[in-house]
Amino acid sequence: MGKFTLKRQIKSMQNKNRHLLKFFTLILVAPLVLSGCVQIKKDGNGTSNSSAATAGGLFRSSDLGETWDRVTTIYTLGEKKMNFNAASITTIALDALDDKAIYIGTQLDGVFYSYNYGEGWFNTLHGKGIVNDIAIDPKANCTIFAAVHNTIYKSTDCSRTWKSTYFEALPGQYVTALAIDASKNNIVYAGTSGGTFVKSSDYGKSWDVLNRFDDSIKEIIIQNHSDSNILYVVNQKKGIFRSSDGGLHWEDLMQLDVDLVDIDEDTKLADAIKLRKEKLKLAETDQLPAGDLEKLLSDKYKTFGAVSGTKVSLSFSSDMSNKDAVIYANKLGIFRLKYSDGVWQQLKLLTPDKKDTIYSVVVNPQDTKEIIYGTTNAMYHSIDGGVNWKISSLPTAFAAKVLKFSLDNKFLYMGAYKLNTK
Repeated sequence: MGKFTLKRQIKSMQNKNRHLLKFFTLILVAPLVLSGCVQIKKDGNGTSNSSAATAGGLFRSSDLGETWDRVTTIYTLGEKKMNFNAASITTIALDALDDKAIYIGTQLDGVFYSYNYGEGWFNTLHGKGIVNDIAIDPKANCTIFAAVHNTIYKSTDCSRTWKSTYFEALPGQYVTALAIDASKNNIVYAGTSGGTFVKSSDYGKSWDVLNRFDDSIKEIIIQNHSDSNILYVVNQKKGIFRSSDGGLHWEDLMQLDVDLVDIDEDTKLADAIKLRKEKLKLAETDQLPAGDLEKLLSDKYKTFGAVSGTKVSLSFSSDMSNKDAVIYANKLGIFRLKYSDGVWQQLKLLTPDKKDTIYSVVVNPQDTKEIIYGTTNAMYHSIDGGVNWKISSLPTAFAAKVLKFSLDNKFLYMGAYKLNTK
């Protein structure tokens, strides 16, 4: 038997129990009613022509944001119709073993999960607090972790039942981030609002502190698509750290150089060389002393963290179109890092400076030049790596808090979030 055939059979066996659980769940809630899936199209002026634009929830697009479906219908008994149109979405998680499965966390309404690209939903873990993050076991997709308020909950039966597996005891602190190692799924990472970074090596049964960051941990990214030893931790206001050994040692990525769009570093370097030669009374053709040239080269770029506004994180995600790359939105704009290059590259944006906050940014996993970001009021789309942008209105009055491509690239999901305007 070929290796590929055997692998497919093993995967099929792993999913068998989950499919049975799905089937019996559907039987238990039958008859089911689906309602509320409204397609929202924009008119010639780019504005929404539906009253649904005043609501939030989850939106799905099959054409990269040209049109949107709101997919918020909850499976119910009998003729009763329910949806989560008013929910504020905090996070979106996808299942590595099932392209159709999607989990979303909300501010007030718990966790919603769907096994059909969002056509219909089940609700769980409601009434326990803000859902900050969700992680699905990449090898056992009936195992789900959810960071809710100050507790990590774990389910091993496809969200039917949950048990607390970690509790943050310090007053006023919460569990804010989760991630699971795809190659060693016994390893689970979590971060807290107090900056504590913890690791479990036994599927969440026990936890050890790996590091204490000096700021709230907003995001944990594992480069599972290439090397699960590579971790990124994003702080709320202190920047980004990277580990290449599973969290044992950390590098401050704010100390890397940054290539800013409003500065021509080559011209700046040429002017500095000319000025230095004039001071040393050298001719144009003369070479600078090695020490002088080395100093000028080291000053060609600023360090990323030295630029005002770059440490305040707004959105961060893995750029899965590359082996080890990320894309990062902060108060100054959007920056990309291909780690092997060692320089943060700033994108030139259409967003008016400091007039519209960027809440979400994502790179198409199948096309490194395709970038989409969402703000309070609009969606921006580039197919040439950020050189040119197309702008469109949002299908909601809420902000575009989360953007995520489905794993088969069939859909783009957008989680809407109602901002506190007080």
